Amino acid sequence: MLLRGGLVADGIGAATAPGDVLIDGPVIAAIGAGDPPARCEVIDLPPGSVVCPGFIDAHVHAEGPLLAAGRVDGALAQGVTTLVVGQDGQSWIGATAATARYLNRYFAPVNGALDPPRSLSLAGYREAVAGRLTQNVAVLASQGTIRHNVAGLTRRPLDPAERAAARREVENALAEGAVGLSSGLDYLPSRFGAAGEIADIARPLAGAQRPYVSHLRAYGGDAGSGLDELVAVGRGAGVRVHASHLWGSPAGIVAAFRAADAAGVGVSYDMYPYRRSSTILASLLLPPDLQAHGPEHTLAALADPRERAALLAGDKFTDQYLQNVYLGRVPASAAELAGQPVTRAAAARGSRPAGEWVIDLLIEAGLNVGGHLDRPALSDGDLAWLMSGERHCAGSDGIYQGQHPHPRGYATFARLVAHYLSAGPETGYQRAARHLSANAADVYGLRDRGRLAPGMAADICVIGPGGLTARATYDAPRELAAGVDLVIVNGAVTWRDGRALTAGFPGQVVS
Repeated sequence: MLLRGGLVADGIGAATAPGDVLIDGPVIAAIGAGDPPARCEVIDLPPGSVVCPGFIDAHVHAEGPLLAAGRVDGALAQGVTTLVVGQDGQSWIGATAATARYLNRYFAPVNGALDPPRSLSLAGYREAVAGRLTQNVAVLASQGTIRHNVAGLTRRPLDPAERAAARREVENALAEGAVGLSSGLDYLPSRFGAAGEIADIARPLAGAQRPYVSHLRAYGGDAGSGLDELVAVGRGAGVRVHASHLWGSPAGIVAAFRAADAAGVGVSYDMYPYRRSSTILASLLLPPDLQAHGPEHTLAALADPRERAALLAGDKFTDQYLQNVYLGRVPASAAELAGQPVTRAAAARGSRPAGEWVIDLLIEAGLNVGGHLDRPALSDGDLAWLMSGERHCAGSDGIYQGQHPHPRGYATFARLVAHYLSAGPETGYQRAARHLSANAADVYGLRDRGRLAPGMAADICVIGPGGLTARATYDAPRELAAGVDLVIVNGAVTWRDGRALTAGFPGQVVS
C-alpha cells in the first residue's frame, strides 16, 4: 500500500516534509518519493493531508470496551492506534476471581465490570481478545490488583512472604507482556502500599526496562510531594517513573523534576487538556478510612445515622463543593440526571439537601456511581504549561462507562493537536507526533511504534487538509472528532470515511 501526496510528520524531525509512505504487510517499507511497486494499492491523499504515526493513548480505561467490542471509536476517530490500559493500580486484568469481584463493586464506574467475575491473567486477556481487535492494546500490571490478590484489603504493610508473592506476580505479568506496573494511591488497596513496599515489588521492572507508573498520592498544591514519593519508588527499584494525569503548581513540579534528575531517576508524565477530572464518586466524596473494609462495610456506614451525620458535617457534602461535582454514571432510575451537578440533580428530585440526597444515591447504586470534579485551581495557563513540557505524553484518561462520560475520551487528542498547531502546522504537527505518539512509545518501551520510519510498525493516522477537530463537549461528551481521514493499524485500514472498518481485525496486544 502506498500513501501518496501527503506531508509526513514522522515524530523525528523538526518540520513536516512531503513524502510518500510505502507499507509492506504490517510494517513501513519506505518513506520518500518514487514509483509504486507492482501490485501495490495506491491511496492518493488530498493536498494538505498530514501523515502521522498512529497516536498512543498513554493512560486510558479501555480494557472493558476492548474486551467487549475490540475497539474504542472515540479514540479511533482521533487516530489512536494503541491504548495503554491497566491504569491506576486497579484492573481486573491480572486479578484473581476474588479480586475481580471486589473490583466489580469498587471500580466498575471507571473500568466496567468483568462479567462473569473470574481469574484473568494478562495471557488470558490476550487470548480473550485475540482476533477481535481493531486497535492495539498495551497492558500494565496493577499494584492494587496484585496487593488484593495476595492480601485482600489488608491495611498493614505486606509481610516478606506477601511481598515475594507480589513480586512474582509482577515477574509473571512482565513475562506475559506487561509494559510496566501502575499504582493508584488514591484508591484501595493501592494506597496501603508505602514507597518502600512498592519499590520492593517493582524491582523486576529494572531488568525488563519498563516503567513504574502512578496515580500519585497528592496533586494540586501538593503535587511536589506526590512526585517525591514517585521518585523514591523509582530510586528504590532502579527504574524510570511516570506520573499519571499530572497537575499542580508548576513551581512545585519543576522542583520535583530537578530533584529527580539529580537522583538519576527519569521522570515523564501524561495529562489531558481539561479542568474537570473523572473517577468513582465514592473517591471524590468519601474518606478512605470509610472504604477501607470493602463495599459492604462502606454501604453499612452510609446507612448509619452517626456516620451520615459526620459526613454531612464535612466540607465535601456542602453545596459549595457539590455544585462542582457532576454525575457521570448513575443508576437507571436516575438516568435523566446524568451530566448534572449534584446540587441541581438533588433539587430536581425534591427538597432534601444535596448532601443527604447524594449519600442515598450511593446506597441505591451500591456505590456504582461515577462523577466529574471541576478544579478551579487548575488554570488554562497551567494546562498549557503541562502540555508543552518535553516530558509530557498524551493520555486521555478516557472512561467509557455510564450515561454521561467525560468528553476527554472523545476529544483529548484533537484538542492537543490544536494546541501544538498554535505554532503553525509545519512544526506543530511534528510536535503533535512527538507528544501524541513518540513520547508514549518511549515511556512504555514500544520500540517499533510511535514514529514513521522504515521497519517500524505501520500504525498510521492521516489527518485531512481541514485538520483534526474536537466535537465532544461537557454537554455532548460522545461526539466523535472529525478530520481523521484514514487510520491504519499494523498495515490494515481500520478507519475510513468517518467509520470503523473491521475486516481482518489487525490489532494486537503489544509490548
